[in-house]
Amino acid sequence: MDPDDDSKSELSGERAVKRALLINFMKIFIPASLLLGGIFYFFSNQTQKYELQAIKIREESALRNASDLTSTLFKQKLSDLLVLAEGEVLREFLHNNSTRTLTQIIREFSLYTRRKPKYAQIRLIDTDGKEIIRVNKKNGEPEIVPKSELQDKSERYYFKEAIRLNQGDIYISPLDLNVEQGVIEEPLVPTIRFATPVYDGYGEKRGVLITNFTPAALLDKIEDIFNTLSGDTVMLNSDGYWLMGADDAKLWGFMYGSKETFASEQPEVWRAIISSKNGGSVVTETGMYIFQRAYPLNRAILGTVENIQLRPDADQPQTKDLYWVYVSHISKQRLNDLSSIPDYISILIYLLLLQVTGLISIVFAKHANQKRLASIRLLQHATKDELTGLSNRRELKKIAEMEFKRAYRFKRDYSILMIDLDNFKDINDIYGHSIGDDVLKHNAKICLNSTRSEDLLARYGGEEFVMLLPETDKEGARQLAERICRDVREQPFDCVRGSITTTVSIGVSEIDPNDINYSDILERADSALYQAKREGRNRVAST
Repeated sequence: MDPDDDSKSELSGERAVKRALLINFMKIFIPASLLLGGIFYFFSNQTQKYELQAIKIREESALRNASDLTSTLFKQKLSDLLVLAEGEVLREFLHNNSTRTLTQIIREFSLYTRRKPKYAQIRLIDTDGKEIIRVNKKNGEPEIVPKSELQDKSERYYFKEAIRLNQGDIYISPLDLNVEQGVIEEPLVPTIRFATPVYDGYGEKRGVLITNFTPAALLDKIEDIFNTLSGDTVMLNSDGYWLMGADDAKLWGFMYGSKETFASEQPEVWRAIISSKNGGSVVTETGMYIFQRAYPLNRAILGTVENIQLRPDADQPQTKDLYWVYVSHISKQRLNDLSSIPDYISILIYLLLLQVTGLISIVFAKHANQKRLASIRLLQHATKDELTGLSNRRELKKIAEMEFKRAYRFKRDYSILMIDLDNFKDINDIYGHSIGDDVLKHNAKICLNSTRSEDLLARYGGEEFVMLLPETDKEGARQLAERICRDVREQPFDCVRGSITTTVSIGVSEIDPNDINYSDILERADSALYQAKREGRNRVAST
């Protein structure tokens, strides 16, 4: 046999083994990696949801604290307002407007501005909107405004809102900037106005009491809370204008006629805010927004201030109630940074697990391949001749009988060649059994090259071979046998000790209607083989 042919056969075998290994690997790795990816995605997703919920709860809690702080601080301011409005000094002044009562009420207002440092102004305005008394705070001390400098506030929104209220009702203005003589005061003074109508001893409405409160301390405390949050937090008024947390150019835009608002920048978030009476959250392409409304006028708290009669739904915000909105925005990048396992770590972990899965898959694939090869080898040992690789006698019997039954049933042609290597014993004696084996393989290959896909060549024993030829009559089989004789004769085996020319004798037989099984055909082929031997070898004989 040609060494190059052996090399090609070995190469082909190696490729087949590698291909089988790859197939086994893919069969294991692809389902395993998909399952791993699904499990990893599920747990990552659940962990992300849990962490997102935890972040959301922390933010909501902090924003509620800011809202509760607002209501708590305002409770005292509302109480101060009602104490002044319902006090005997103011009632006496409204009942008897004299120099004495005027002096008393001015002293009381002055005392409040001195003792209550966050009050920037206390005013009493009559029903026509004209200031009767105004005490300002200047450099930490009360300043009584002369009568000549008192102003007409009938067109100011806070007067119009407050004068319509009933006794005991309170109006809280939006947080804006203080305006004097139609000009925004510089430096900016954030101001909230608390107002309530005042009545004389006869129950007649006589005007409105207004206190101007500078909530700097409140805003500082709110800002401190904002600084503890994970997101970028802003404070908005009920129209969506920025009051805190934005660039200076955006703050107090409504005081300067600006149309730019948070509502116009983030309409999706703003829709969620106005559809909720308290708080909530919304997720957009830019991240998560958590918001909380803060109602300065908390009616439930107000009811404990001065024994005011409450409605049954006093603890629920009303449609027209003043409110602020605290909004915390946590970007997607920030959410990822806050995650216990950032995205890039998750990817690295997944790739590592994928690599481990690949290694495990290779181990299992090799094991499966080894089992398959062992099974194939076991099958080959059971069906193949170890020396030539041809079918062995056991496999020959099975296939020959099957082909016989098919040919017999359908009345098809079926022939058998019995091939024997001439003088093979002499070759073993002269060249040794090792070269003898090579000569045997060399001739087996020559015979194999003459077969069709449906034919079968088997080693029958020693130097004898049997060739099954389905769908072939005796004449066709004889022609094939002649060609095999010629090929063997003309293709000597070359080895280190020279060229060894060999010949074969072949017996040919075909199926007969009287045959019971394939052995009958084989016996006739064997008889023909011995006839060829007796006639001088290197020839074909048939029966």
